[in-house]
Amino acid sequence: MKVFKFKVKVLYTLMLCLGIWAIFRMVSLKINMGKYYRGEGVPQDSTINVNGRTFAFQYSHEEGKRGNICSEDGTILITNIYIYDLYWYPSNVIGKDSTYFMSKVDSLIQIFHEINPKKSIGYYNSVIKEGYPKFRKKYQEAKQQAASKDKKVKEEGEKRLNALKKEKVLILVSNIGKPKEWVKQKHIDRIDSLFSQWKGDKNFRGGCQKDQRFARRELAGGFPSSILGKFSTQQDRIGRDSIVFNKGIEGYYDTVLSGKFVPKRILKVNNNTIRLRENKNLNPDDGKHIITTINSDIQRITKSALEKRLNMSEAAYGCAIVMEVATGEIKAISNLDLNKQTGRYVESSDHSIVEKFEPGSTFKLLTLIAALESGNIDTGDIVDCEKGRFSLARAFEISDNDGLFNAAKIAYGNIEDFGLALAKMGLGINLRMEVKGAVTPTLKSRTKSMSDFKNITHGYSLSFPPIYMLAYYNAVANNGVYIKPTLTKEIIDPNKEKNKRTPIETKVITKKFCSDRTLKRVQKCLEGVVTNGTGRRIRDDRYFRSLKDSTLKAIPLIAGKTGTAYINQNGQYTDLKNSSFIGYFPADNPKYTCFVLISGTTIDAGAIAAPVCKEIAEKLITHLNEIDIKKNNEIRNDLPSCSIAYFQDLTRIYDHLGIEASYKQKSELAKASATKNGSMLIQPILANKIKNLSLFGADAKDAVYILEKKGYKTVVKGIGKVQKIDFIGKTAYVYLYN
Repeated sequence: MKVFKFKVKVLYTLMLCLGIWAIFRMVSLKINMGKYYRGEGVPQDSTINVNGRTFAFQYSHEEGKRGNICSEDGTILITNIYIYDLYWYPSNVIGKDSTYFMSKVDSLIQIFHEINPKKSIGYYNSVIKEGYPKFRKKYQEAKQQAASKDKKVKEEGEKRLNALKKEKVLILVSNIGKPKEWVKQKHIDRIDSLFSQWKGDKNFRGGCQKDQRFARRELAGGFPSSILGKFSTQQDRIGRDSIVFNKGIEGYYDTVLSGKFVPKRILKVNNNTIRLRENKNLNPDDGKHIITTINSDIQRITKSALEKRLNMSEAAYGCAIVMEVATGEIKAISNLDLNKQTGRYVESSDHSIVEKFEPGSTFKLLTLIAALESGNIDTGDIVDCEKGRFSLARAFEISDNDGLFNAAKIAYGNIEDFGLALAKMGLGINLRMEVKGAVTPTLKSRTKSMSDFKNITHGYSLSFPPIYMLAYYNAVANNGVYIKPTLTKEIIDPNKEKNKRTPIETKVITKKFCSDRTLKRVQKCLEGVVTNGTGRRIRDDRYFRSLKDSTLKAIPLIAGKTGTAYINQNGQYTDLKNSSFIGYFPADNPKYTCFVLISGTTIDAGAIAAPVCKEIAEKLITHLNEIDIKKNNEIRNDLPSCSIAYFQDLTRIYDHLGIEASYKQKSELAKASATKNGSMLIQPILANKIKNLSLFGADAKDAVYILEKKGYKTVVKGIGKVQKIDFIGKTAYVYLYN
């Protein structure tokens, strides 16, 4: 018992002495070395040795997260994700975890092979599974040497140990520009899960060193990556790739999206990091989020319609833009280039904002407006055209070059005055689009010759980015209010309370693009292009307008203008064309303006670009319910009219639908139209009047069936619906359109 008490006293005394020594040591270090551990006595650019300790500063920084880019409904389009540079260090496995590691090594190798399939399973087996036992033997030998009492042997052992600790196997350094070569978070999670019972340093489970960094990634498919964000890569100070944003919305809003950069000092004492109090409150602000005007549904519809027509044409590229008339918000923008290797169209270049082209006949709208604004000519006046003399309105509908040029000469007489009229309309004003690298309109020649005057009136000798041409047409759709197209709806600051939102207001460039008198005339002319002119392929007689006397008048769904311009390469015009169409819809109450360009094609705009706009318009009206067929009396599509059908079929259909239908005379063939009281009137089509029969808009098979039943031999040309029928003897030539 006495012996036990003695041992307790001895242990107590030893613990007391140890405590006193520890307190003394702490006080001594605080008094003598405290300022060095606080970094106060350490030179900024060199090291200092104090009592066998080496003090040195390293400089680093902390940066807030880069903001997201989202669609108008908040869907994340581009965001930050973690990627990794992955290495395997055999020295991290040495110790109690060696046996555990070897039991999991086959599964780890399989993960490595999935991350970097360029290296075979055999390679990983050789350098990891078979290489680790050999490494462990070398490591143990070096460790024994480092524990030797012989100074030279010890130094040699320490040298070998340091060299062995640096040995590694590179699994993959993530290539920022190639998402398929990223080590992703899911890979790291799988490795950590595999070694969930790891007893060593948790930061190096399985012997893996995972250097984390950020990358930007497009999350939502089908969105306009060509204008959202483009970047290049450059190597940082330690040879890794880093991102430099130099295009698109990313580039324009780079400083807004970027997180705050906060520099900080790191104190190293004998290569061990000491936390400095000065870094405690360094919490850099994250970057702001950009909410774009892009609408997910409209973007999908636009891209699909453009891609479909491009696949039919084998053109070099195409772009399509949809803009909301009242606000100037760009709801969809698609740029698709032909990948010659795969034969598919992909988003790669921004043709809509950072490139420009000769607009061709779409520019004739501006020529027409300028001519009418002079007061010297009207749309009903006759002008000399290429194939005769027509009214100015008809010259515009058929896109006659001479007709528009002669109208401009009557209006102004010379190119200088014509140019001043265009400038007065705001032509050439920098719209300052929210895309880095955006370009502005330019004149290609300033000779002021009569040939230049003529070229300019029909869209040559000048070049425009598509977004500018869209804005001009939108001003006509918007009753003369010329507004700036915008890609940004609002900016959100995540560092402020409740995520402070800053909306981007509509910017009005001019409240009067042209006079009301001119506006009404050009709007009617744009409707005429689709009804009777170069855009008639997209005419749709199912839409009607109510007149003052309560009768209904057929109108086009879309009002717009075609433009076909030959492409100039190296100063010479080629056989290839830029085929474009710009229009707004619904024609009598515009909601959206649409631009379509198909470049590098041999097909005219009316046949290839205009149908893209038509498909977009029809799908938007259906999908977004912008026109309620049953409730809107302005556009009557609830009463199904018919240009030709069998009388019995019509009466049976209307009876089944519960629609009131009246007729005065029965016949084999009949047509039906809506009346002002909301019923249907069925009228006979007499067989002896077959040559005057209107089959316009009928399906080809119906027209052929009816004509052949009446004894005509039919010859069908084109595809789509009936445009016209020519009768030569007992042969009927049926011309179709898309």
